[in-house]
Amino acid sequence: MYSLRSRRAKILLFSSSFAVIAYLIRRYRRSALLKKRRALVISKESRTTDASSPSSPIRNALNKQFYHQLRALIRILIPNVKSDSFALLILHLTTLITRTFLSIYIAHLDGAIVKSLVQRNPRQFFRTICTFIGVAVPASFINSSIRFIESKLSLALRTRLTQHAYEAYFKNQTYYRVTNLDSRLLTPDQNLTDDIETFTSTLTHLFSHLTKPFFDIAVISWSLIAMVRQRATARGLKEVPVMTMIVFLITFTALRKLSPRFGRLVSEEARRRGILRFAHTRVIANAEEIAFFDGHQVEKNWVLKLYDQLREQTNLIIKKKLWFIMLEQFLMKYFWHASGMMFIAIPFLTYDGPPETDDPVGDPLGISARTEAFTVSKNLLTSGADALERIISSYKEIAELAGHTDRVYTMLHVFDDCANAHYQRNLVTTDENHDEHSSSVVAKKKVAINQRAEGKIIESDEDIIAEDVPIITPNGDVIVESLSLKITPAMHVLITGPNGCGKSSFFRIVRGLWPVYSGRLHRPDPSSFFLIPQRPYMCPGTLRDQIIYPHTVANAFVDDTKLMEILDNVELKYIVQREGGLSAERDWKDILSGGEKQRLGLARIFYHRPRYALLDECTSAVSIDVEGKIYERAKELGISLLTITHRPSLWAYHTHLLQFNGDGRWTFEILNTEKLLTLQGEKERLETQLAGIPKIQQRLNELCQLLGDDTTAPTTREDQDHEGSNDY
Repeated sequence: MYSLRSRRAKILLFSSSFAVIAYLIRRYRRSALLKKRRALVISKESRTTDASSPSSPIRNALNKQFYHQLRALIRILIPNVKSDSFALLILHLTTLITRTFLSIYIAHLDGAIVKSLVQRNPRQFFRTICTFIGVAVPASFINSSIRFIESKLSLALRTRLTQHAYEAYFKNQTYYRVTNLDSRLLTPDQNLTDDIETFTSTLTHLFSHLTKPFFDIAVISWSLIAMVRQRATARGLKEVPVMTMIVFLITFTALRKLSPRFGRLVSEEARRRGILRFAHTRVIANAEEIAFFDGHQVEKNWVLKLYDQLREQTNLIIKKKLWFIMLEQFLMKYFWHASGMMFIAIPFLTYDGPPETDDPVGDPLGISARTEAFTVSKNLLTSGADALERIISSYKEIAELAGHTDRVYTMLHVFDDCANAHYQRNLVTTDENHDEHSSSVVAKKKVAINQRAEGKIIESDEDIIAEDVPIITPNGDVIVESLSLKITPAMHVLITGPNGCGKSSFFRIVRGLWPVYSGRLHRPDPSSFFLIPQRPYMCPGTLRDQIIYPHTVANAFVDDTKLMEILDNVELKYIVQREGGLSAERDWKDILSGGEKQRLGLARIFYHRPRYALLDECTSAVSIDVEGKIYERAKELGISLLTITHRPSLWAYHTHLLQFNGDGRWTFEILNTEKLLTLQGEKERLETQLAGIPKIQQRLNELCQLLGDDTTAPTTREDQDHEGSNDY
């Protein structure tokens, strides 16, 4: 039987050693290949990304960049010692320390229980059991409190970081700039929700799993040293600490050198998960268009492609963890267990003093005392080994925390850059080989926009004055190289031109959504402008909220009677009764028709009464008679109208014309309505006449065939000239 057990032990030891050696050889070969390719990879990354940028990949979890990012985030999470998060942190630390002392006391109770069994002392045994059960009640409460306070601390940190992020996100129109003017954050919605939650929960969990083990090791080491000192003739007080440090250094060095880069892997997995979520959001937002075109197969293939990319990354992490966890378990479970038994055995085997016993008659050799000391030492050493294991295995969690820290810090860094008009965007090349008769405009020039806007914005009293201001898209396309004009509140400007010529872009620059890269722009305060787009935004809430948006009921400056008058100005008074009053809550985006939504959007300018109303095709679904009444009432209130439209019916309500030609040229002049209407009528007549020519030509050809005449009438003036020359 003994030989069989010995053979099994040898086979197990040989197989384990072979697996570890195979893993080490595999890691060595892989590291050698990586060293050969490192120069090429570094040069490639330096061309595509800025190594000093906070958004660059994490090369190493424990580097200066990680500490800098984490320190900056901790200042946000715990701003001062009077904050709620700091109080929860101290309370959490107190419970962890209390749990350590309880663990040591329970270890001594285990030793006392074993000692009473060896001594066959029933009274002492039951007394110790009762003490153990009595201690178990506060110990259970402490264990539950640790989890409870950890969850509360995580929630408090998440709340503070979320509030800080929202404050930055909704400041200086950052929510618009980060998606339209900057391309560093692909999924800001995920950064603001999942990334913050994951970062705070990981940070709190890591604090618990690092603070308590360090304190456990300190207290347990002190307890073991005290036990060894009680046996003055025993050895181990010097040898055991040295051997412990050697085992620790071997384990830590092996795990650190052979650990995969979990920070980079986790960060990439989170990025791909965010892209997949964004794809689902895009399908939901455009579900009607996709259904009309039966484009489900294309969307399905795209979503599956993104999922396959996420699956490949997750599989890569799983494979990396397989070999790493195997090495981790071998070192910190079996290797440490054998080492721990050796450490415990040294003081007992080297002790040559008199037997220690409290029962010279029943136990003259002190077996019960040695058994008690061995049990206490084993429990303490096991607890210390668990603590040391958590510290070493936390390297992997720190690497994962580095990935989450990088994403959250990058998000806040990009928010700060966008708030200060510093953008970085990957330029998208556009196809310039368009049909020459196309009405769309393609920019022929591009500029590098990864720089700060150097134009000056000067706040004026009333006028809008542009001095050599270019119109440049977020992609770097130069639509207009230089725009210089002056608009006063007494003007009503009609803005026309082909698609993509800069009409809406002019509104974005005047309102401050797009940066001014050069020149000077004089404009009133942004509150003097109010934009009504072709598709007005319907906010969640009541009908009253739709009219006063972006105000709320708390800061509304008119009563319901005035709101009814406003609705009457846009011919929408009937929907109050139809929908159940101004306080009715509906999904207004789906309930109202296109014309009703446009008129409800126009009602907002009668409520806010801005100095300038920026109207971007906002009456395309409104009848001409209602449209005219709305424009007349707006002019009576002294609102200056800047209108983008293709309707000739609105020309009569404007005094000036800003026309973009589509090739970078523009004109700004007084609007001659009668002349434009005359030219428009002549254009329509010519278009009607030209539209009938193909039908006349087709009928003439049919008559020639019926009459047997082989000749056909010439279709163009060139054909007529050619036939005339043949007559001669």
